[in-house]
Amino acid sequence: MPLGWMVRHSSYFDSIALMRAAEQARQVAGVTDVAAVMGTPANRAMLAEAGLSSVETPETDVSDLLVAVRATTDEAVQGALKRVAELLSTRRANGAGHQERPPRTTWTAAKVAGNASLALIAVPGPDAVVDAHQALSAGLHVFLFSDGVSPEDEVALKRRGCARGLLVMGPECGTAIVNGVGLGFANRVRRGPIGAVGASGTGLQELTTLVHRQGAGISHAIGTGGRDLQAAVGGITTLQALALLGADDETRIIVLVSKPSSPAVVDAVLGAAAATGKPVVACLLGYEGSMPAGVRSAETLEEAALMAVELSGGGGGGRQASALRGPDAPPGVRGAIRGLYSGGTLCEEARRLVGDGAHRFVDFGAEKYTRGRPHPIIDPSQRHAAILEAAADPGVGVLLLDLVVGDCAHPDPAGALDPMLAEAHERARHAGRELAVVVHVVGTEQDPQDSARQEEILRKRGVTVCASNRLAALTARAMARGPR
Repeated sequence: MPLGWMVRHSSYFDSIALMRAAEQARQVAGVTDVAAVMGTPANRAMLAEAGLSSVETPETDVSDLLVAVRATTDEAVQGALKRVAELLSTRRANGAGHQERPPRTTWTAAKVAGNASLALIAVPGPDAVVDAHQALSAGLHVFLFSDGVSPEDEVALKRRGCARGLLVMGPECGTAIVNGVGLGFANRVRRGPIGAVGASGTGLQELTTLVHRQGAGISHAIGTGGRDLQAAVGGITTLQALALLGADDETRIIVLVSKPSSPAVVDAVLGAAAATGKPVVACLLGYEGSMPAGVRSAETLEEAALMAVELSGGGGGGRQASALRGPDAPPGVRGAIRGLYSGGTLCEEARRLVGDGAHRFVDFGAEKYTRGRPHPIIDPSQRHAAILEAAADPGVGVLLLDLVVGDCAHPDPAGALDPMLAEAHERARHAGRELAVVVHVVGTEQDPQDSARQEEILRKRGVTVCASNRLAALTARAMARGPR
């Protein structure tokens, strides 16, 4: 397949802009893959690994923008490169004139902002560490979206932040809601008395959106980054967040959410949670220890949300309160489940509920899939390819997916998924098989994509839509255990 490249010397663009430009350029007919990255050695290695580089790839400096395209024809390659150039030029033109001399460092940006209290950092890992230290020096809390930060740098940043009374949320912190303001892949939820701390981005999204759908609300949702509860980090940010929520008058209930973590660190965190004196719900996947007094254990994210709503005095019912009972009598199909997820905690929760055996689960938000590429919540192209691959696998009978909406997410993920599902069904029918699809949409009606509209698109395609990740997993399991 033809390859093509474009280089813009000394031309920096933030990662979100590059992700969106690459995603839109993939819509050009005949294009199979697009990557838009800064020309660092690590990014060039990533392009080579993805088959988007050759001996003809132009040389770049770390400050250069490098765009790579693979397509079925040379015309498609050039069309995609032209599309990326147009999108980035439009962005620059729209942003011109707002500020004659934009700040060049986090430190100077903090000085210009004046009353800022938090820095959101989304630059490559080595640069992210420098920017995070500058933010701490300026007295700012840090939301560190970036990956590629070493455990040693993470510990150093968090210890320094803790000593200064500042939170370091991250690295790889996907979600937070602070004083009603969403950061990263956050959803738009109502304010309320339930505070959350999560070493999981999509876990926090599932929790906060289910709370919202039940008519209750969120005071703050503090992300910590996926490694915070590992032994090397020691739960530094989690312990800080618990102390802050414990002292916050607007927070009456606290929920803890985490992927599998260090048992010793979790024990210490649970002790600190109990010491706040507030009701605590803990959903800690894989934790087998006992809960201290005052802490309730939840086996699933849905259960954690419902417990928290109950402890808060109940919500107003919410649009989907009754739907948590799940779909009626799903039909049985032949074949195993293929779980293709954009959220790591959602993937792990579903895997535990379904069980192993012939079933397979893939987290496309894992670092091996996002290194130098957009997160699947922004760009679903890798998962789309996996859906078509699964449809061609005679052993697969059920596709199990999450669809995450909200700020910074794909503007219409169900609309982008719809033609993929149509082709997947056609491939299965051509092979004489049935293919069932089960999806849970993580989001609210207040999100830009409107979760209700996303669900309706899916239902029109014949998808079984479930109100929680738990229900989706159990529904898929019931289908896979249907008539043989």
